[in-house]
Amino acid sequence: MLRITSFVEAETMTYRLEGRLTAEWVREFERCWVAAKDTHPGTRFKVDLTDVEFVDQEGEALLGRMLAEGVEFDPGNLFMTSIMSVIQDRARAERPKCSTQVQ
Repeated sequence: MLRITSFVEAETMTYRLEGRLTAEWVREFERCWVAAKDTHPGTRFKVDLTDVEFVDQEGEALLGRMLAEGVEFDPGNLFMTSIMSVIQDRARAERPKCSTQVQ
């Protein structure tokens, strides 16, 4: 089960997640986020993960896609700080390396 709460302050939409980010709940959260992006272009997004208890691989993949699009995260606890660290490390490793040669 996952509770998704959203609120808007100034030009920022914040999602607060509570519970387990797994399976169908990942898809539901993604639907909410995509709909908000389409409806409110230019809005900044933040996600409060303080009360998330578990994240499966689909959830990690979604958080990684959101991170790549500039979403800010508040992990709020040691468990989610660790998960977000892994996601950020993966994102850095997957970025194309730019090599330049000076002659």
